[in-house]
Amino acid sequence: MTSNDISEWFVIGVDDTSDNLDEVDLNTADFMRQLTLELTNTAWGLVEGITQHPLFSSPKISNDGANISYAIKLHTARSILDLEDFLVDMIRKNSCKGSDPGLAILSRHSDMPHVLAFGRRTQTELMRLDWAQTFSTESNVTLRALGAKRNGSVGSLAAAGLRAGGDVHARFIEIPGLTELNGKVSAGEIRESSQLQQLLNADDEQIDRDDIIDLGEGMPTLKPHLELEEPLVRFHQHDDDRRLWIPDPAFLR
Repeated sequence: MTSNDISEWFVIGVDDTSDNLDEVDLNTADFMRQLTLELTNTAWGLVEGITQHPLFSSPKISNDGANISYAIKLHTARSILDLEDFLVDMIRKNSCKGSDPGLAILSRHSDMPHVLAFGRRTQTELMRLDWAQTFSTESNVTLRALGAKRNGSVGSLAAAGLRAGGDVHARFIEIPGLTELNGKVSAGEIRESSQLQQLLNADDEQIDRDDIIDLGEGMPTLKPHLELEEPLVRFHQHDDDRRLWIPDPAFLR
């Protein structure tokens, strides 16, 4: 697919495809990895990395101790109706028994600031299902509750808004091209091989392409942040080698 084929972009938020009880079942993070692979292999378009978004935790929410939803961004020539059908079918086929999945699809026609406001509130308070439906309708966001209790719709809408509008707490758990890299790699190779382009020093200046970056074990230990709608990592120089760069602690698990 060439860039001329791509005419639209969508942010896809997903939550609660797992019941968090059975370790054998596919958890939501793994489902998102599977979804990314399927979208890529079936030529849907260009998929940007997977972000996780921490939300407000409460005993009223059934989770494994952390309330987290996930999002990706897709550039495609296909319609939102085709995408909705594909995603609903995949979620239904791959969600575990007892889960309560939700799906949100945000486009360039959506009122992104309104959805972002919902997402940020979801990080500090328990949001109601009817509020999620109201926000999605007012914002022109496709929202599907695919479980019996419909709880996943809240997290999925929040994830879509936070990914599209910006979330200081968001972390990338997978970035195309970066997942395969580890150890000492030049900054130029990282930029050429992956979607991670923002490799910055303490002054927010780009690291020289010939300088070496120690990625350590790579992802998922390395957790790029979401800033200005793309992944970013900041580094500091090694004490004994000024051309060797180490990820700042905030970007490591």
